[in-house]
Amino acid sequence: MASWLGISAQGQVLFYNMNNMAGGATSPTESQLSGAPLLTLGGTDLVQSGQAGVSFTDESGTTHSAGLAAAWGSGIDSPGGNSFQLHVDTTGYENFVVSYDYRATSSGSPSAQLSYRLGDSGLFTSFSSQSFTRDGIYHSTSVDLSSLSSIENTPNVYLLWDLAAGSGSGTFRVDNVQLRAAAVPEPQETILVAGAFLLAFASRRRLLAKVAVCAVP
Repeated sequence: MASWLGISAQGQVLFYNMNNMAGGATSPTESQLSGAPLLTLGGTDLVQSGQAGVSFTDESGTTHSAGLAAAWGSGIDSPGGNSFQLHVDTTGYENFVVSYDYRATSSGSPSAQLSYRLGDSGLFTSFSSQSFTRDGIYHSTSVDLSSLSSIENTPNVYLLWDLAAGSGSGTFRVDNVQLRAAAVPEPQETILVAGAFLLAFASRRRLLAKVAVCAVP
């Protein structure tokens, strides 16, 4: 019933194809979120101009060319907070899933620690660790954030990926960052869904009662 009313379907709300990087930041290619979402890239090993990315067809059916990807080089092992961070206003949305494509060479970053924060200051809270396949080709990965109710329907959310150190001449790239979510049901829609279920339940009980009466000899 909820799917029929279209209030809980999950879909793309934010997408970055990384082709417009400038000064360690990139703006969204497609966005349904409020405000101005921002993806920032950091660290002493960041390649400011990016490197070759990978093509991607998003949920709107738009195919994005390979273009650029965010990139970290020089062995990605220098201290300096190699990371990428997403700042978003999630007002009106819940049940988030974030995904992206990555490319790690054999001595590139082996993993990333994903943390979150509400507001512009304070400590980040660790959420999960992601391990990377280090074979020099692009792979896709995703993280289900639906258990993080605190980041839902709120105006000031930060998601931070801290990249673990690689070694030697290792490199790491990130492309096609996508955020998916479901719209928060409006109160009247919630009432409508509840009413529809109650009506269906009552109708079933009446039907069962009629069957029982007919079955009495």
